[in-house]
Amino acid sequence: MSEEKKALDWRLVKRLLPYLKKRILLVAATVVFMLIMDIAGVLHPYLIKVGIDRDVMGGDLSGLQRTSLTLLIVLAAAFVFQVLFNYAVQYLGQRLLYDLRIDLFKHVVNLSNDYFDKTAVGKTLTNVTNDVEAIRQFISEGVVSVVGELLKVVFILAAMVLINFKLAMLSFIVIPLFIFITILFRHSIRAGYRGVREANARINTALQESITGIREIIQFNYKEKSKENFEKANRHYLESFLKIVHAYALYFPTIEVVSNFSMVIILFYAHLVMGISIYVGEIFAFFTYINMFFRPLRQLAERFNMFQSAMAAAERIFRLLDRPVTVKDPVNPVPIGPEFKGKITFKNVSFAYKADTPVLRDISFEIRPGEKVALVGYTGSGKTTIINLINRLYDIGSGELLIDDVPVDRYDMRELRSRIATVPQDPFIFTGTVGENISMHDPGVSLREIVEAAEYVYADKFIGKLPGKYDEEVLEEGKRLSGGQKQLLSFARGVLRKPAILILDEATSSIDSETEQFIDAAVENLLKDRTAIIIAHRLSTVRKVDRILVFNKGRLVEEGSHRELLEMDGIYSRLYQTQAFAAN
Repeated sequence: MSEEKKALDWRLVKRLLPYLKKRILLVAATVVFMLIMDIAGVLHPYLIKVGIDRDVMGGDLSGLQRTSLTLLIVLAAAFVFQVLFNYAVQYLGQRLLYDLRIDLFKHVVNLSNDYFDKTAVGKTLTNVTNDVEAIRQFISEGVVSVVGELLKVVFILAAMVLINFKLAMLSFIVIPLFIFITILFRHSIRAGYRGVREANARINTALQESITGIREIIQFNYKEKSKENFEKANRHYLESFLKIVHAYALYFPTIEVVSNFSMVIILFYAHLVMGISIYVGEIFAFFTYINMFFRPLRQLAERFNMFQSAMAAAERIFRLLDRPVTVKDPVNPVPIGPEFKGKITFKNVSFAYKADTPVLRDISFEIRPGEKVALVGYTGSGKTTIINLINRLYDIGSGELLIDDVPVDRYDMRELRSRIATVPQDPFIFTGTVGENISMHDPGVSLREIVEAAEYVYADKFIGKLPGKYDEEVLEEGKRLSGGQKQLLSFARGVLRKPAILILDEATSSIDSETEQFIDAAVENLLKDRTAIIIAHRLSTVRKVDRILVFNKGRLVEEGSHRELLEMDGIYSRLYQTQAFAAN
């Protein structure tokens, strides 16, 4: 084992210890139960030896009764404390799983958008589910059990030495061989488990994509390719796990041979050297202890393999927990008071998602409080990026981004975003009721406020027709709702926040005939008395705004009203004429 890997394993174990310390009383109780269980198990063969060699061979019937009663008490204690131990160790494992998974989830939801831009969903799912379960299994069934097995080995060694010192020493000859074989198999087992974790992430990613994109898969005849992708991920899992199977298939029989070899040595020694001078009960007890001695050693070897799985999982989990949050709240944020107006200023702002690939180049403009501004341009011109920067999903690369003349990174992000309502093109609807999706589970929002928000954007028109009204379950991603109905719910969400800044990001594109008139009326209500930014490919929807900003290849190239831009005969004019021609 290399020093580097030893250091890595130790660092990972040290990072897991706080989770055990948090449940120290439960750990202590589990160890006590296990200790009593082990002592009772070791006393069992010794009491049988006493019963045979002292009571039976000596013809002491009353002594045999006392020994039998003691043995019965020991067996009963072993049963009771084994039950207590089994319950305690499993409960401990579930508490540890709960703590670790909560820490992971909290970190994931606090991560900046750049993590989700670069990381497959399936990989994160694997970290929070399968990897955490592997660590739980190791900590609860591994660490605690290892302590118990080590104590049991100590008790057995003591009993063996007391019964027959020479036979005990012969038993220990094979222990170095046992350790050598375990170390020999370590690398292949760890590598196999690491491959299994990676393959499992691929399976989760392929499955998530297939379920989420099932309509596109069907419509574009992508089924065969989708099956091929999943089969590749599944085959990678199979090949990785077979490496572990091959190692186990050879490892455990080898360990069994080593333990049985010790028994053979002792048998020959007892026959050739000791002859018939050994007691029958002593022979029985000693061979029982030999079997008991190698059983915990075999279990320790199995725990060692579990340790390899847990370390492979821990590497991935702590890599995620160590992922830095790139967009952070300031140490001393500027408070946002009731006078917040929503003035937005970009001064020479440049930004890139990837280094050396700028998305915005030296952008400067100002949106006055209460002004309605449209962002227009070809796909990829930087419109959505501007929205992301205003919401501070990312930090700007250079320049200044001010809201109410304060740098956006000087505000507490939660407070800032509570003053901004962004209605996306494809709003996400959560599992739950209509009312819960409007209030976003805010306990401070009353049903009356939810209803008023829905009425303001005319969402009440379709909600009133639902069997459960505001208590109607919408299922995962709002499967029971049309695109227009989802959009109206997202409008109601925005109104409920009473935002100073409203952002409509292609929010009028998902319109069906049933809700079109309500969408148009809702947008008109939403735009009243607040700063508004509208992104729309359909230029007919932005003619009434105060000002239009036209972007091209990350630069602000034109600015003005609808009429002024048409007279310029530039990019906006060409876009508008193209859409008008297509409509005709």
